[in-house]
Amino acid sequence: MALKLFNSKLKFVKPDWKGNVLNSKGLYANLYGDDIKKFSDFWRWMSNPRPLTKLKKGQESPLSWKPVSHINDKSTNGIIPIGHACFIIDLNNIRILIDPVIAHNRFLKRYTEVPFKLKELDNVDYLLLSHNHRDHIDKNSIIQLCRYNPEAVILTGLEIGKILQRWGIKNEIQEAGWYQQYKTSDTLAIDYLPSQHWSRRWITDTNLNLWGSFMIQDKVSGKKIYFAGDSGYGPHFRDIGTDYNIDLALIGIGACEPQWFMKSSHTGPSDALQAFKDLKAKKWMPMHYGTFDLSDEPVFYPEKVLREQYPQAADQIVWMQIGEKIILV
Repeated sequence: MALKLFNSKLKFVKPDWKGNVLNSKGLYANLYGDDIKKFSDFWRWMSNPRPLTKLKKGQESPLSWKPVSHINDKSTNGIIPIGHACFIIDLNNIRILIDPVIAHNRFLKRYTEVPFKLKELDNVDYLLLSHNHRDHIDKNSIIQLCRYNPEAVILTGLEIGKILQRWGIKNEIQEAGWYQQYKTSDTLAIDYLPSQHWSRRWITDTNLNLWGSFMIQDKVSGKKIYFAGDSGYGPHFRDIGTDYNIDLALIGIGACEPQWFMKSSHTGPSDALQAFKDLKAKKWMPMHYGTFDLSDEPVFYPEKVLREQYPQAADQIVWMQIGEKIILV
């Protein structure tokens, strides 16, 4: 069966956009070309010298941590980093949760604490899932969260709902193609936008589920928060920066080494800084580092590089502090 190109129940937000385009194999593709790695590339990575891994001995996260105070209070507009690519965003008493990997996972060791007990998070209105990789959609986390939040609406990409339904998820699921807007509260607009990435959970399901990013828009204040998802650097950042006036951009800086392998799907510090400039955002928050060890660099390395090699960017950065609500003004 052919993959869906768009959701006919959702509107497009980009003029003349007709939906996602599939490649010659009938799979989802990036706007500006794909870089699908082969086994030979993976073997080259594993067999070549990997000097940065020597720095991992005794590694510790640079991210500060504190328990979320008053976790049930969503009355104050703000964003709470939870680690990696997981965030709570509260807007006009509406709670948004993005890419939660917060339950125990024996395959992903956390280098930061989850700043609350999972069962305490029982007032989520919208659960945003950017793509199907296991450090963004975790089965155990999703099942438990939906148990405590049966009314939460799941907003995600095309064909991802099938994964969730196989897990027994009964929550409402809205799947979007790129440049489509979900149906949400009157005070909120959330658009699903491109990223430069790929998808796979198993060996044979490469690019059968769509990946993307989110533009979260508060219709009351006019504030716009862009969640870049997983993405390599590409012209899509310039496209999005032209279409939206962004207040805060959440952009990944980790899982970036070795660059010859990771560059096409994850921005490192330098590429993230350029993406921020292309987006023309007022501020940005580096993410996707410090919590999980996913590549050659230690968990502290991306922040160290960004702070030491790009000190001129300091005034533009809002650093993650796990559990600390950053007030949106």
